[in-house]
Amino acid sequence: MKKTTIFLIFLAFTIHAMSQNDIAKPDSLTAEDKLFKGDYEISDDHAVYPVFSFSKFTSSKKRYRVHGSGLFAGFSNLSTRTLSEIGTVKDAELKLSSFEIGLTLFGVGVQLHKKYGWLFFAGLGFKVQQYNADRNYAFVKQDYRTIQVQPENGIFYSKSRLVQWYLHMPIMFEYQKKLPKRSNFFVQAGVELGLKLSSKSSVMYRDERDKRIRQTMGRGMNVNPLTADAKVELGFNNLALYGRYGLIELFRKGRGPEVIPVAAGVIWHF
Repeated sequence: MKKTTIFLIFLAFTIHAMSQNDIAKPDSLTAEDKLFKGDYEISDDHAVYPVFSFSKFTSSKKRYRVHGSGLFAGFSNLSTRTLSEIGTVKDAELKLSSFEIGLTLFGVGVQLHKKYGWLFFAGLGFKVQQYNADRNYAFVKQDYRTIQVQPENGIFYSKSRLVQWYLHMPIMFEYQKKLPKRSNFFVQAGVELGLKLSSKSSVMYRDERDKRIRQTMGRGMNVNPLTADAKVELGFNNLALYGRYGLIELFRKGRGPEVIPVAAGVIWHF
């Protein structure tokens, strides 16, 4: 958590420094005013501004606002790189009910061109992924390797899951097209980086006395500490569909099944 705190302080300081630089310009209009009013110098095509969750800026027909902070939820699963075995890879068999949910809290937006809707966004937030094991399996560490095993003595797992928490950082390029009645269409593409905060395998079942048992099967689970996913968004106004494809395998090399995370869902941009 120390690394996370230091990173948050550094990002906040960077955003504050950029805003101070904008105010210090001798021009009578700040960079933010130019962005809102559509008033630009010929030599200045760019405008940088902070993006915070639940914040909206004054609208203008000549201004583009990046789709940055937002709440997202979707289906998440594990697959081979060819996407031919989603949820069915040996030692990584998952139910279709596996999911993810997250919140991008704040970041920095950049308008890359004064006339056309090209933008850039780098943000920071949190997300959780829950992988629900299928066929009465549980994720365990055995001989330094993460595998799936079934219980003994006729136990049936009512819940069996592998859960990860991440600090995530989307880095996205966006093209936006203005439409009538102050609406817009946009496409985003980029990468989403992640820093693992925790990972845990747990199960729930009832014993021979019908008592409900919750049991932690392991922590860490050989899950890679860093993630990098290719991400695409397609949206209208503040709602979008997204898809994500893992560039890094979920487990450390040789310590678990060779699978990548994949996801698809909906995001609501604030």
